[in-house]
Amino acid sequence: MKKVLSFDFDYSKEDDVLTIFDYSKPIKETIEFSEILNVSIGKNGEIVGLEIFDTGEFLKALNPEINKEFLLKLKKVELEQVEFRNTWYIVLLLHSDKEVISQQLPPLTKRTYESPLIASCA
Repeated sequence: MKKVLSFDFDYSKEDDVLTIFDYSKPIKETIEFSEILNVSIGKNGEIVGLEIFDTGEFLKALNPEINKEFLLKLKKVELEQVEFRNTWYIVLLLHSDKEVISQQLPPLTKRTYESPLIASCA
């Protein structure tokens, strides 16, 4: 089932980091999927936040229309989230003054990743 959710966001041009969060939902854990992407998970296993590092370069590699100048003009960020066979499929809906760009992120397989904090306790 596809969910479209609005999130609070902050883009830091200096650090080139896009932080996307639903601050109304508590975080159970944050998983580092790669050096570019952290995903925060809520108590019910839902995605409640994303941190995308080197955002301008990463998203521009996926879509040349998304660059730092576009990111500085963001007005609204939404996520389309689909969970299928233990994998999250996430599409960012990036709203600026004049356009909305829909950008799919690489699929995130949940069972491949385990929180480093949980893994260190095992």
